[in-house]
Amino acid sequence: MAQRFSSGRYRTIYETSPRLKCMPGFLLALLLFGVPALADEAPENIPTNRAAGQQLEEASVEIVACRVGVGGVYKLGLWTPVKITLRSPREITGRLAVVVPDGFGNLCSYELTKVSLRGRGEEEVEVLVQIGQTLTSLEVRWKGEDGSNAAVTFRGKAMGNGEVPLVVPAHVPLFLWIGPGDLGRFFRDWTRRGNYWCQVTEVGRLPRNWLAYQSFRAVVLCTGDDARFIQELADSPQIVSALRHWVEAGGKIVFSGGTMVRPLLEKEGPLSWVAPGPVVGAITLRRTTGLESLVKATRPVILRRSDAPLVAQQFELEDGLITVREGNVPLVIRHGLGLGTVVAVTIDVSHRALVDWPQWDRFIAWLVGNEEASREEEASVAQSRTLMHYGYTDLAGQLRAALEVFPGVPFVPFAWVAGLTVLYLAIIGPLDYWLCGLLGKHRRWTWVTFPTLILLAGLVGMALASHKGNVPHVRQLVCVDIDLKDGQLRGNCWANIYSPRPAAYRAQLRTDIPANISMHDVKFGWLGIPGHGLGGMESPANVMLLPGAYVNEDGHVFQGLPVGQWVTRGLWAIWTGKLRDLPLDWQLRDRDGTLRGRIINRSAITLEDCVIVYGNWAYPVGTLEPGQVWEAGIGEDRRELRSWLNGQHVLFEGKGPHLQTHQQVQPYDQASRDVGYIMRMMGLYQAAGGKAYTQLSHEYWPSLDLTDAVLNGRAVLVGRMRPPGEAEAPWPEFGVTLDNGENPVSMRRSNDVFWRFILPVLRSPGETSAMQTASPEKNNS
Repeated sequence: MAQRFSSGRYRTIYETSPRLKCMPGFLLALLLFGVPALADEAPENIPTNRAAGQQLEEASVEIVACRVGVGGVYKLGLWTPVKITLRSPREITGRLAVVVPDGFGNLCSYELTKVSLRGRGEEEVEVLVQIGQTLTSLEVRWKGEDGSNAAVTFRGKAMGNGEVPLVVPAHVPLFLWIGPGDLGRFFRDWTRRGNYWCQVTEVGRLPRNWLAYQSFRAVVLCTGDDARFIQELADSPQIVSALRHWVEAGGKIVFSGGTMVRPLLEKEGPLSWVAPGPVVGAITLRRTTGLESLVKATRPVILRRSDAPLVAQQFELEDGLITVREGNVPLVIRHGLGLGTVVAVTIDVSHRALVDWPQWDRFIAWLVGNEEASREEEASVAQSRTLMHYGYTDLAGQLRAALEVFPGVPFVPFAWVAGLTVLYLAIIGPLDYWLCGLLGKHRRWTWVTFPTLILLAGLVGMALASHKGNVPHVRQLVCVDIDLKDGQLRGNCWANIYSPRPAAYRAQLRTDIPANISMHDVKFGWLGIPGHGLGGMESPANVMLLPGAYVNEDGHVFQGLPVGQWVTRGLWAIWTGKLRDLPLDWQLRDRDGTLRGRIINRSAITLEDCVIVYGNWAYPVGTLEPGQVWEAGIGEDRRELRSWLNGQHVLFEGKGPHLQTHQQVQPYDQASRDVGYIMRMMGLYQAAGGKAYTQLSHEYWPSLDLTDAVLNGRAVLVGRMRPPGEAEAPWPEFGVTLDNGENPVSMRRSNDVFWRFILPVLRSPGETSAMQTASPEKNNS
């Protein structure tokens, strides 16, 4: 038809026929109005045909519904649960896949390679995915071992069982409230202040995998005295176990309950891990001056005669610090659990008198460790300036930029590219015009000079590009956190792949670990960039570049991972595990807020640039060789923690009676590409002043911040591993490997490995820890 319309006859008909003249307008109107109307009328669930020869009523598996996120929200770039409801009339095994866009706009299919259905009506399967852009649709695919196939596309409200899932940017703080009651009016007010809260009132809607809580900076579990909710917790051991695993891996939970929750807190109870010790009784409170002074309230908590008693549970403390008291009655107790933190509130924070208290929201914000709204607003302007200059608003973006610096691969600044572009235009324009004027009056030589200059420019570009090399590079950063009390281990590996040519790789995480380390729950995904900058997950410029979808199998292996020419692709792995033989021996105790004792390196690795953080102090250690002993005693070199982090120092001006002193803080270098400098700030973000100091958020991986471990009265040892020599004993190795489907790909590697240890510190009975002075509230005064 297109060729026919190019003939003279049809061109004449088109020009003379009024019907054909209005055809373009009709087609344009159809595209603008007809197609969206048809799309709106289309069903939200679009099933495809089953396997050939099967009748509809005999279909093996039916994809019924899906629910994205936790509490109706999901966060870009982090592991998000998608719960798929399947129906099968008989037992069957197959593969289940969920297809969503990644941070670059390409489609990624997350597949569970073996899903078994019992054939007992509807069954729910949870799939963890990474969503890189705002979801407009989601495709679910099933492929059975019997050859049956099914696929459904969910759109709009169908992705959330009647509600459209809400996307939260990676740099926005996100909190989860688990418990009965309607607190929507508070959450809406808190959201207007720049923080997002969501609530789950039914235990069955919570995820069963601990990584699903990764999006939340903190979780509040408030049972109240709701018998139904408490019974649901008691009947959901897998869900409670996932929540505990998340805390042990670095999460933070605030727990509060009434008197009816006491059986769950007993030694063998499902919630015994949130209690700082055995429950020994309860005390009815008559006043709450401790809470009121904590938040500097102008109005007291009013208890009515019709209210239920405000009861404080009493615990026999085994491990914990009392941070708020009412007289001699503990109200808030915090303790460490693995790499995470549990804040136990002995009273019911959902009590009517507290919820109606005007300062209740400030009390909750203090419990979860949220920054004050004023500090958030102060940093918002600086955050926009950061986006203009560097293209990222979160420390994760700065870390990603640092991993894009490859040894041996020259980095061409944008100013050079712009300058060379201007020079090229000047050569083929004014300079070519001038040369042709010298060669002839009519400048006919431009037919020779113009293509010659373009050819020369292309050859120069190819020659410059050859300096980038022809071998793929991998820049890796590994951070391993170990709790020496329980042997809990968590590892993160960030890798950037540089490819000199376009390719589709098979990528996976390679581990070489000793027998005394057990690894489990390994998840391998892509690494996104928070923000609206170039390549950011919120950038509208990200569009799908490749047809089809590459595959992530069971969260362990990428198949067909696309990497463009001279382009980097970020990958990220996270895992947990246990240590049977601890690498350090230690004997540490608190004496008047300072650290005393010693640490012995029993491992086979050498740690460089070591520092120990405890309370309000940083203790430089230097290098810890295998078998070396470090001792902290009187006169030990130490620095005030805040000054060590932000370079604060005292300046003297004037002389004699005119001498004046003032403190000066060294601004945080947002342009730094030193991974050690960035990791130090990510590891003690709140202790350094948070966003008010860095002018960058830390919401993509908030669990990397070990400030809470310091606030729990623990000591933190941070060191950089020296690469082992040939004669040294082998030690754990973690890294990303690539192959082209058949053979491994030869790559150049650049590795940085950091080890961080959380060490218990003995304190005298009744002694308050130095961490009290390291709280964010006092540090920001």
